[in-house]
Amino acid sequence: MKKIKELLKSFVAVLVVMIGVICFNFYITHTIGIVSILIGGLGFFILYPAVKKWEKTIWGEDANL
Repeated sequence: MKKIKELLKSFVAVLVVMIGVICFNFYITHTIGIVSILIGGLGFFILYPAVKKWEKTIWGEDANL
């Protein structure tokens, strides 16, 4: 049962990141406007914690970036 919960957590995390990527892709591929900026900002705020986590994972906690 614990493995199933971990799998579901991973699946939900991937879905959230996928939504962030889709929003950011919308911002990049469409012309600049209120809607594209709002959706791009939403994508940024979804992806920002994931990027910070991977910075710590790859470079370590005390990296001077």
